[in-house]
Amino acid sequence: MKNCTLFDIDYTLLNSQLFKQNFRERITKFLNVSAEDLATVESGYVHRDTGFTDFNPEEYIDYISKNYDVKAQDISRNFFNDLNFKNISYPDVIPVLENLIGDYKLGIFSEGFEAFQLIKLQKSGLIKYFDPELTFIYRRKLTKESLNLLPGGCFVVDDNYYVAEALSKVGLFKPVWLNRKTEEKHPDCETVFDLTDLRKLLDSYSKI
Repeated sequence: MKNCTLFDIDYTLLNSQLFKQNFRERITKFLNVSAEDLATVESGYVHRDTGFTDFNPEEYIDYISKNYDVKAQDISRNFFNDLNFKNISYPDVIPVLENLIGDYKLGIFSEGFEAFQLIKLQKSGLIKYFDPELTFIYRRKLTKESLNLLPGGCFVVDDNYYVAEALSKVGLFKPVWLNRKTEEKHPDCETVFDLTDLRKLLDSYSKI
């Protein structure tokens, strides 16, 4: 699809570590426990999963509430508090999306639980920039079944080196590795170090 650009969510658009810090601070304050105490309890939940991709907020809330013998709705209220999602998008995100939205079709290509990912986009104020028909959220996004649902020829911006590499090998998309941490460039696809570099890159392809 011409002029279609899909974005990953966690650590591409949203600083998910900041979100985790926010909800943990709010929950520890509600429970009147230390951050270390909550981390110890959390480890029992986290260790049964393969990573943050599999983080299920409903299961987490239920797990914490049972361990502290409090109502799940009280933990849920603190977890989903709107303030936890405020200003968790990276500083370059909104200006770049504002700049692109008039000329490019913007969408999402993310991994995780769909409902939770959409809540993060909504509460962070980003969902308005993305076409619902170009929103692709899967538990495992690099499966053949998932990739077959993406529009061919689209740009895919992702902070994960190996996701960019895998998409490059497929040969049907234009992956862009967003490297916010180092000055390393990806050998197999385009690399940007800040989303403000994206407009120039996309424009250069549109002229081809």
